[in-house]
Amino acid sequence: MPAQPATPGDGLAVAATVFDLERYAVEDGPGIRTVVFFKGCNLHCSWCQNPESHRAGTQIMYDRSLCSGCGACLVACPAGAVEDSKEFGFITNHGKCTLCGACVDACFYGARRIVGRSMTTAEIMAEIVKDRDFYRNSGGGVTFSGGEPLLQPEAVLELARQCREQGIHTALETAGHVQWEILEQILPYLDLVYIDFKHIDSAVHRRVTGVPNELILENIRRLGDSFSPVVARIPVIPGVNAEPVVLDRMFSFLADRTRVRAVELLPFHRLGGTKYAGLGMAYGFSSVANMDAGECAEFARAGRSHGLTVTVGAAGS
Repeated sequence: MPAQPATPGDGLAVAATVFDLERYAVEDGPGIRTVVFFKGCNLHCSWCQNPESHRAGTQIMYDRSLCSGCGACLVACPAGAVEDSKEFGFITNHGKCTLCGACVDACFYGARRIVGRSMTTAEIMAEIVKDRDFYRNSGGGVTFSGGEPLLQPEAVLELARQCREQGIHTALETAGHVQWEILEQILPYLDLVYIDFKHIDSAVHRRVTGVPNELILENIRRLGDSFSPVVARIPVIPGVNAEPVVLDRMFSFLADRTRVRAVELLPFHRLGGTKYAGLGMAYGFSSVANMDAGECAEFARAGRSHGLTVTVGAAGS
């Protein structure tokens, strides 16, 4: 069921599920930032760097490189959810797992951890304000990312409201596959919006992300009409959209049908590859070569020829 528009609360009762809070981040907005990574996503991009963000609930993640092969986790699990897989090692069957944590406690080598935790907005704000001096001195702030943060709109709205009250610069990173009303109600409390733009062809978009792109394209258009600044983030992915004809169509859409003029190209990188194995998932991009900024230079020039302001950022999401 789609998430519904929210109403700001008192900051105490609103809960969120997050899988990370990254302090001193410098690639998710201006200055030094704290990035709040919300768990759960309604896109499942086949190159995603954060596969642990796909599920809304908590999970056990396994790191085979740290595992001694002792099998203590196998013995400790009361639900029989730990399986000795030739492909993945001592992987967790998430359908059986009760998240009791027994396998994590039994692992002397730290090869297992629980990913995802429930936090109140008050707890998250307590972490955010710790670095207020860094934000002030660097022109930084907080960024809500994921996963898809707008699947937890009550929490994002409450956090954004409190950040606005405390003068903290607030950015949102979204894939845009949500009802416009959800995004619209949060805009008054934001200073910057990054919205993903992964492909112009809806059938291809569905094949590589699991959803069509019509709602996303409409939200990009509406954002450009009603908010500034908006940055369209294009992850440049070999075999998906890293072709001049595809990117030219994407640039044309932005230039001709929206008011969004800022574009950030994110070169593909296999940053999340090992996480897939840790969740018992196959990673289809393991043999695809990483890209660097230089490989996106020609794409950036093409975007600028459409009158767009195009920069090349860090590795693609």
